[in-house]
Amino acid sequence: MSLPRCLAPAVLAVLVAGAAHAADWRAVPGAPDLQVDVASLQQERTRVTAWLRWWGRPAWVPELASWNARGARIHRTALRTEFDCSRRTLRVLAAHAYDGSGAPLLMSSVPGPVLPVQEAELAWAYDAVCEAARAGGRL
Repeated sequence: MSLPRCLAPAVLAVLVAGAAHAADWRAVPGAPDLQVDVASLQQERTRVTAWLRWWGRPAWVPELASWNARGARIHRTALRTEFDCSRRTLRVLAAHAYDGSGAPLLMSSVPGPVLPVQEAELAWAYDAVCEAARAGGRL
């Protein structure tokens, strides 16, 4: 089999995978420093998952709470978050932290505990994500 024939399926797979998800970051109404990727919204019954990102680090994420004491400053954080729209709770499914140049500092896919939505920014995110899920992905 020739090299071009061998590479064709691999190139096609990469092109299809790249087109599968293009991020669509939108500012959360009421919390302009917080963004949600509306293209990442997935709903299963009353639970909605989405990627959230903002500057700095949220203190309520255990993996990130003690990070600044250990090294480089966290500049941007992205969290895969699951909201339960009937119980007003959230759970972090994955956490990514980046420095000022965009280099990854921390990546964790260990799900965190279920937490009640109380903090102002999280309340805005909860409302935006649950409403976007009800509206078919429109924020």
